[in-house]
Amino acid sequence: MFHNIFDTVPERPFATDDADVHILKTAIGTYEKIKKQVVVIAQDVDVLVLLNVLTPDYMDILKLNKGKGKVKDRFYSSKDLKNSNLVIKCKISILFLHAIISCGTTSGFYGKGKLQAVQFFNWRTVQDCQSFST
Repeated sequence: MFHNIFDTVPERPFATDDADVHILKTAIGTYEKIKKQVVVIAQDVDVLVLLNVLTPDYMDILKLNKGKGKVKDRFYSSKDLKNSNLVIKCKISILFLHAIISCGTTSGFYGKGKLQAVQFFNWRTVQDCQSFST
């Protein structure tokens, strides 16, 4: 007499990755299917870092930061990010900093603030460079 709604809903895979990784994998998969530009709407800086790392070079996936108040909406392009001088010079450092600062599950700096962690990273990098030069 009653129809079970779950009989008609196709089975969906569950995310086994971090939510941000899952969002970008879904965007990449969607791009592969439709062969058109895909827009990811997210405020999270983690999505921006992962967009740069996970998106293949031949794709251009956009990230939209929705503006609030007087701040306007802003688009970030994965192709533009990959070609920027800052990302080219700091690609490994950006991913490393993301892992130790932004990921709450892996962060040794969790709860201490991102600025403090970046300052520590910069200080250690300077020390390491000095030790190689002497």
